[in-house]
Amino acid sequence: MPIRRFTDLCGPDAGSAGAGMVAVQPIGAVEHHGPHLPLATDAIIAEAVSEAVIDEARGVPLQLLPTLSYALSSEHLWAPGTVTLRAETLLAVLDDVGASLARAGVPRLVFVNGHGGNSALLRVACREIRVRHGLMTFLVHPSMPVDQGGTGRHDAEGGFAIHGAAGETSMVMHLRPDLVDLGRAERSIPDWLGGYDHIGFGGEVSFGWSSNDIAPSGVIGDPTLATAELGKQLFEGAVGRLAPIMEEISRFSFPGARPAPR
Repeated sequence: MPIRRFTDLCGPDAGSAGAGMVAVQPIGAVEHHGPHLPLATDAIIAEAVSEAVIDEARGVPLQLLPTLSYALSSEHLWAPGTVTLRAETLLAVLDDVGASLARAGVPRLVFVNGHGGNSALLRVACREIRVRHGLMTFLVHPSMPVDQGGTGRHDAEGGFAIHGAAGETSMVMHLRPDLVDLGRAERSIPDWLGGYDHIGFGGEVSFGWSSNDIAPSGVIGDPTLATAELGKQLFEGAVGRLAPIMEEISRFSFPGARPAPR
């Protein structure tokens, strides 16, 4: 069986494999997800989906990098347990990862992002790593966050499946049921946001927010709707959607692509 984890390779093999490699970087968070979910929710989902995609897309030269769990979680900094990097720290870490992969001759890097709060910064990182180090860079999500154009899993959540809601809760119930306490889950829908025509999650006017600005519990959505069956469906759907995306990433190139800077 071919080695599919980058850190399981020896140094010379990493160098020789680099030219055709797609490096897969799961990134999550360590942050408050309400009383019913673990702090590592986003990292658990990103890592499990990435591992399954690599198994599914066996014909694609994917190599799994170690999961980055500490990320940008400033919107949950008010809550005990949240560990966040500053934006400039995370950008520097991602740039260093990109520089290291470029030195090994790796041409493509894809971030599998489980935390919506990382998305804007990861788009910046994709561009900066491309410009500074020549890698082709990509950003995908196991499921697109609602405030970034995704859709909720239940009409009953009213488009507010933002954080600790039915989808995330269901996924963890499927992957790590031992870490979910559904008896502590509570519906938390910010109906007051419906009073604005232009400002809102996914609306034409975005806004800065902390999760406790939206709801005292920091949960935004209705985790009481979660089931392990839904989690299995969402997980398998994410893997099935991302596997062909990885294949396309593996052959993507720019016309007349320039060499990486030295």
